[in-house]
Amino acid sequence: MIVGEWVELLRGLGADLGAGLEMKLVAGTPAESLPAVHLELLHSLNGLSVYNGAFRLLGVGRREPALDLITWNAGETWRFAWDDRIDPYLIFGETAWGDQYAYRKGASGAVDREVYFLEGTLLRPEVLAGSFEEFMVSEFLRNARDPYDGLTIEVVQRRGPIDPGKHWMYAPSIALGGIESIDNVIEMPAVTAMTFAGDVASALRASRPGTSPAEVTPWTDDLGRSRLKVAFV
Repeated sequence: MIVGEWVELLRGLGADLGAGLEMKLVAGTPAESLPAVHLELLHSLNGLSVYNGAFRLLGVGRREPALDLITWNAGETWRFAWDDRIDPYLIFGETAWGDQYAYRKGASGAVDREVYFLEGTLLRPEVLAGSFEEFMVSEFLRNARDPYDGLTIEVVQRRGPIDPGKHWMYAPSIALGGIESIDNVIEMPAVTAMTFAGDVASALRASRPGTSPAEVTPWTDDLGRSRLKVAFV
């Protein structure tokens, strides 16, 4: 009953809703470990975005990489650019800022009940909700109605909707001393944005104590992927 109520609320809020999930597509994929109520929602709405694309829940078997749970969690999509901080998590949603909603994976491969928020700059984790049900009520549906982040509201008001395949990001990165101002916000393909963020975060963690980032250079790796190299002094 609760899932039906969520679906009606989301429709009333003008959410961009995916078609229902055929449950046979879940077999043998990481989505198998999702909590039952989460899978029930995907059965009704296989991936969706709300508030003009600012908040997204991933589906299964979606054509768009940025809205497909399997592709988004695959190492070759963007996780390759990050160090082992991302390894414990199964991501099931995100914000247009690159913040990730995730479950922590247990030793058996099943996921814990708690929902984590991995902030987009360095993927620092914090427990956001004790369950998917709590997450939907206190985070996702709340943001669908009225986001608590004023900058998200301002960006949408000034620039309009964002495609679910793109991210907002700061240039220069906050991790490299950039200023959190709407004047420094650019749009970029989501996969590229997460790759760049990973390159920066991994370089910062691996840097020698007492050094500071001095130069950021774009480059293309041997698979044709856009990357960033950070030099320190």
